[in-house]
Amino acid sequence: MSNGVRVKCQSKTLGNSFSNQVKIWHLTLTPNFPSVDIFGSTGYDEYRGCNSPPIRSSAQNAIPKTWPNSPAKKDGQPLRIQSESLTMIRIAAVLMFATSMSTVAVAEDRPLMCFGTEPFWSVDLTEPGLARYSTPDGDSVFYSGAATHREYLGEALWRGSSDEGGGDLVVWMQNSACSDNMSDTEHPVTARVSLPDGQFLAGCCRVVAQAAAEVVASPLEGSTWRLLEISGKVPEGLARLERAVSVQFEDGLARGFSGCNNFSGGYQQEGNRLQLGQLASTMMACPEPGSSIENAFRAAFAGSFNFTIDGDQLLVSAESGESLQFERVPPPQLDGSAWKVTSFNNNRQAVIGVIGDPEITLVFGAEEVSGSAGCNRFWGSYTVDGNSITFSPLASTRMACPEELMEQEQLFLAALASVVSWRVDGNVLDMHRADSERAIWAISQ
Repeated sequence: MSNGVRVKCQSKTLGNSFSNQVKIWHLTLTPNFPSVDIFGSTGYDEYRGCNSPPIRSSAQNAIPKTWPNSPAKKDGQPLRIQSESLTMIRIAAVLMFATSMSTVAVAEDRPLMCFGTEPFWSVDLTEPGLARYSTPDGDSVFYSGAATHREYLGEALWRGSSDEGGGDLVVWMQNSACSDNMSDTEHPVTARVSLPDGQFLAGCCRVVAQAAAEVVASPLEGSTWRLLEISGKVPEGLARLERAVSVQFEDGLARGFSGCNNFSGGYQQEGNRLQLGQLASTMMACPEPGSSIENAFRAAFAGSFNFTIDGDQLLVSAESGESLQFERVPPPQLDGSAWKVTSFNNNRQAVIGVIGDPEITLVFGAEEVSGSAGCNRFWGSYTVDGNSITFSPLASTRMACPEELMEQEQLFLAALASVVSWRVDGNVLDMHRADSERAIWAISQ
């Protein structure tokens, strides 16, 4: 038995957002084995935590800042806690060795902005070899490091250190759909972050638009594809659906509507070959024919595919022998549309909901935009180039309203002025800033 500290760690069974299960396990740290950083997965178990100082200790006293230079003490004596056995240490060592043997150092292949909301934080991974960790009320800290990844698991691990010392920043990323918990948006990468002080953060990553624009776009991306046939046959009742079965591919995230529920999940493309990750979806129950169409579509739309594009026609052929025929949907138009804003960016790394009456609205003409900012009316002009959009300086009336509505109005108008891109998905208008953060979320009126 060794002097040491028995720390509580956690593992999570991987799945979609509805099926993640957290399990607790323990590990004894000693001066000769002072720090374990297991951040990855084996099979479907995702192991993380146990940094130095550990996230949490089963002992009642805190682990001193001098750890791991000296063992934790209680009443002046080294803290002795009986381990389950040395089995966990051996397992940890094996996992660390297996991880090191199965990873290959690579450059970051996508510029990512990772972020979370509880608490608010962000890690900027848009520059190779550099990470910037930020919080709304704190100074940014820069870390120099590099990423390793395992292609077959769709995982990457970024690790770096700061010139200020104090330990490593570790960012674990997986190509899987991730919700930001502030809206219905799904992002293509799930992230977990271990800070030098032992904090453990969870969030998502999005691909930053400016850097992503340097990559040659795939003809598969940037369009909405509407389902026509499954294995050469038109599904019964397809034309009667109020909303078309469709899919969009963009920046490693496939999303769409399957006849009853919305779905999203990661994908990887190599040439004309497509590999879909696990798809997450809403869980609504629907009447026929939506339910049957969804079951048939989801059974065919899974795994690996070859695809061909001929004009506005997309043919997806699965390894199972099934095929899916889609047609390109004409791009949506803002001209003549009206929207009710439900949330907007408050410029503090948060998308917040609208409060009070009257509603905040957006109405688009051919080149003009107008609406209500919640207190005053506003108007101005806009220009569109594909999914890019620019607003002119906006004018408004000057009525006085309660203070909270006036503050909300100013935040909304600032969010609208920051918009550089837009996308319509069904009855939703989704507008983003230059740093890819959401600026405005609205539903059609």
